[in-house]
Amino acid sequence: MNEPLNLSVRKFYFLEYFYILLKSVERYEDRDQVFNLFKLLKQEHRLGESKFKKLTIETEDLTPVQESRYRYTLNQVIEDSKDYGLVSEGSNKLLNLTSDGKSLLKTYGTEEFNLTLFRLMETKSSAFRYLIERMYEANTKQPGLLIFPIYSPYQLNIERSTIQTTADIRRYADTLVRKLKIDIESYLGGIKNLCLDSANERLIQQLFSNKVIPVENAEKFQPHKYNAIVSRFRKFWLNYFLKEVYGYRLSLSAFDIWIYRAKQIGLIQVTESYPNFQGRIMYPTSVIVSDTKNIDFKQLFEYSDGMRLFAHRPDLKYSSSDDLKEVEELSSFVDCLVQMYLALRRTTRNYFINLSSLRELVCYNMQISEMVFARLLNRAYQLNMTGDLKVRISLEVDKLPEETKAMYQKYDPVMIDGKYRNIIAIDVTQGEK
Repeated sequence: MNEPLNLSVRKFYFLEYFYILLKSVERYEDRDQVFNLFKLLKQEHRLGESKFKKLTIETEDLTPVQESRYRYTLNQVIEDSKDYGLVSEGSNKLLNLTSDGKSLLKTYGTEEFNLTLFRLMETKSSAFRYLIERMYEANTKQPGLLIFPIYSPYQLNIERSTIQTTADIRRYADTLVRKLKIDIESYLGGIKNLCLDSANERLIQQLFSNKVIPVENAEKFQPHKYNAIVSRFRKFWLNYFLKEVYGYRLSLSAFDIWIYRAKQIGLIQVTESYPNFQGRIMYPTSVIVSDTKNIDFKQLFEYSDGMRLFAHRPDLKYSSSDDLKEVEELSSFVDCLVQMYLALRRTTRNYFINLSSLRELVCYNMQISEMVFARLLNRAYQLNMTGDLKVRISLEVDKLPEETKAMYQKYDPVMIDGKYRNIIAIDVTQGEK
């Protein structure tokens, strides 16, 4: 496996941050003026510090804490942009776009914007190669699939009111370990030399030494510590899976940022809303090989040792003379769409189902990214509107994100025909007439 050059990463998720910085520096040189425009664009694009976009727009007048957070993010993006040769800073502290920065800015709104950033990052770090090769090595049963289970007591059918003593915490811990063992066997085919029981005891001892829970089993812990205790379990087992199950050599926070950047580029599919699974699931939608004859894989990068990164892109980018290939590719997609739709309908018993849940099942079964799913569904929907599809698709909006009280999205929305949709119904009798 190729060794990464640099696994450190500055703390922001969205590649759009490069755009709003370049746009701000295109107009202004002074950092304060750049910050004022950066702040407005950050709000306009609903970019937060989370891996999900904001549902609400903050007021223009920021609190001191908000302004400090905004300026920190700005400085992080500036430093990355300087490292990648997109922005320069003179001795007078004025910022300017380089020729590469100007060229990149012109591509915003196209796939080339993200791909250019990917190439800059991979040349400097080889981080994406490290992520992808490690995924395939960690799970050979279901190639590249990684799971990060997250179970609160409630999700294990343990009521909050029954957790009051150290013995109750141990009961939760033991129940959690049994569930993790089941998940490892189901998704990873079982991994030898894992000592979850000893790791579990190590966690309990940490809680003792940090005086989070009493040593005596019958003694009660302070109720206000409950959420912190559950959070400790979550962080411990996420780190355990990352480092001891999968063998990654980087922090959980750096791993998260690299993984979600890979998702934006279409190299790795990541979801925290996979049907019937509590936690995060991820798998590569790309391969690193010396060559491939499969035309559904597009070369994005070549390494110094001759290996190349190919992304799975069956996205209908064929010439008009190759219409049969488009029909074949779309037919496979529609077949999978219908199959997964019917599977979800059996569990929900509703005609309309959650589009994001359907997307996750289709992406996994076809090993495609969200951007490819959106392209294929858009094309299918266009044929549906002209009556040229073998099934009938209905797409609706159940509730606008802005109508909820949440601050961040829980999953990426699906834009079809220029509009965000979140529920779908498919009439499978259409093709039988």
